[in-house]
Amino acid sequence: MKEHFALGVNYTQSEALDTLKAYLVKVPGVTDDLALQIQLQDLSMTYYPYWTVTVQGDVSYKGIDRKASFRGQSGGRYSSIHWEWVAESGHQEQTRQIRLYAGPKARPEIVNYPIATRSRRYFNFEEVQQYTGNVLFSKISEEDARQQAITATRNMIFARIQRETEKIDDTRENFQVTDQAYIHVPIYHVKFSVGGNKSYEAALDASNGRVIYTQIPTTTGFKMKTIGMSLIWFLLTIAGAVLTYLGYSELPLLGLTPAYLFYAGLGLTIIPLLLALMTIFYASRKTAAERAQ
Repeated sequence: MKEHFALGVNYTQSEALDTLKAYLVKVPGVTDDLALQIQLQDLSMTYYPYWTVTVQGDVSYKGIDRKASFRGQSGGRYSSIHWEWVAESGHQEQTRQIRLYAGPKARPEIVNYPIATRSRRYFNFEEVQQYTGNVLFSKISEEDARQQAITATRNMIFARIQRETEKIDDTRENFQVTDQAYIHVPIYHVKFSVGGNKSYEAALDASNGRVIYTQIPTTTGFKMKTIGMSLIWFLLTIAGAVLTYLGYSELPLLGLTPAYLFYAGLGLTIIPLLLALMTIFYASRKTAAERAQ
């Protein structure tokens, strides 16, 4: 097609590997000397296809919504709330750039990757061949990409309308595609080991150096520490639940009031429980990804 682009390769293989090492040492559970222990097993590049479609949506609507009226005012308070249906109309306009992964089955991190399009340039197969022979092509037609983008934009607009109107009776819709491009994104795939043990995988955007995902080589010591910390948080949670029960049941403890016991116990239950869940999450997660800037 005419509007066929590719992102430029701005990171060499060695630069991509250095970027991965620099990112990994910031991940909780990874040893500080990880960069010295990493052994590269394989590094290759694949060009993944994406569609970018800019859709301008315009929806006018009519419907009904429930409005509350307060009745029986006495002493600054109302004794009842009355609900009634009222006519509702409005207009929503939105322009969105929808990005669609178009290639064969891939990891979710690649399928949902928010590609950057500013540095795109026209696809040059000879230039691509300098880096790789692995170029994937779209399994979604140009027209299907347009329709999927229009549907996604329409869903976004109607989600906003439904927050304001409980029932929609009539709409006038106009959706136009103002720009559409087919873009290949160069992605490095890295396979590495740490100290010659288990193998791990990672993927980096060769155009901007972003770590799309990487498996985390966490140490056994970190896992044991997080398990121990989680047990401490859970014990505090149990203690907080006991205090909450004593306060709720109005049972005395060390001369403290039931209300104080209840709220102190509630705080001692909720906060350690959240910390325990966060600790377990960091200990059990297998992959990490660099956030988009």
